[in-house]
Amino acid sequence: MEILKISKEDFNSFIDEKRTASAPLEGPGDSISGHAEKWKTIGVVKKGANFVFAELNSAAELCLDYDVTVLPPKKYFLPPKETLLKFIPKKAESYAAVNHPGPIALIGVHHYDLAAIHLMDRAFSEGERDEHYMKRRENSVLIGIYPTKHYKYRFSSSVIRGQFRKAADIMLVAMNGFFVVEILTEKGKNYLQGAELQENDFSLADIEAAANKIKDDQKIPLPIELVPEFLEKNHDHSAWDYFGGKCFSCASCVLVCPTCYCFDVRDEVDLTLEAGKRVRTWDSCMLEDFALTGEGFNFRAGRGARFRHRIYRKGKHLFEKYGYFGCVGCGRCAGSCTAGIAGPVKVLKYMLEHKQ
Repeated sequence: MEILKISKEDFNSFIDEKRTASAPLEGPGDSISGHAEKWKTIGVVKKGANFVFAELNSAAELCLDYDVTVLPPKKYFLPPKETLLKFIPKKAESYAAVNHPGPIALIGVHHYDLAAIHLMDRAFSEGERDEHYMKRRENSVLIGIYPTKHYKYRFSSSVIRGQFRKAADIMLVAMNGFFVVEILTEKGKNYLQGAELQENDFSLADIEAAANKIKDDQKIPLPIELVPEFLEKNHDHSAWDYFGGKCFSCASCVLVCPTCYCFDVRDEVDLTLEAGKRVRTWDSCMLEDFALTGEGFNFRAGRGARFRHRIYRKGKHLFEKYGYFGCVGCGRCAGSCTAGIAGPVKVLKYMLEHKQ
């Protein structure tokens, strides 16, 4: 790891230059034209009273002093709707994958979203590798930044153990008119070529203090290592009926979650019957028909069962599979929940207060 610094003015100038620069893509044949493509530069911008990730028209739009974005950056690697392949009906030889991602740079990704991307990387690379997701990741540079504002629902320090650094290429620390730049990967180092980087003269203690100055407003009420066993013992807890009775099954919690990656795949055929495409769309375990079988049986028909499944997915199943808590503590689900019940903090507190 290399630690340097850059003034915020020079950083913005560099980003503007990078937006119009070309970048070689990973692997042979990734570019449709056969040449390097322009960087697609994504950053955090203000939208009304909220913040969102969006393509930058100018570095002046960048707003790195923010609390949380409405949606996580996973949408750039697993789009809400994407075409996987195109075909001509009844012509098997016509089936062709659609997978030509250009290079993108994501600027201003908080540590919890980076931790979520690391978990997604494992989910889509281990076992049956998902080429669409992985190709986008291979052609991306992730520039993270430590939070500079509070968010009342955040509890990331309860559940993150440094795994975010496995996804980040560069981490920024805001320091008195400068960004301290932690270069974590060779990809990050290459991206920064041409930037007006300076030798770092901030002390490591000052950098550490600035990186961790924003404390979480919430906390998981027990050590996360104990959560899987706790849930295992409370499969029939009254909490599931309690929260299920309040849940609207709107799936807002899943739509904003950075670690939810369930999807549906369907073939869409043109009305002319001369063209078709296979599309993948986000799906949600909180929706009533998610667990509906072809014969009409629904093995999670009740809202309580669906609510329990989501909590078990985050606190038990993903933990046991990957060794990381399946929730990164961003707090988006609690902030977006129409019933005011989402989030493992509230659920676990209720279960501990109503022991059975």
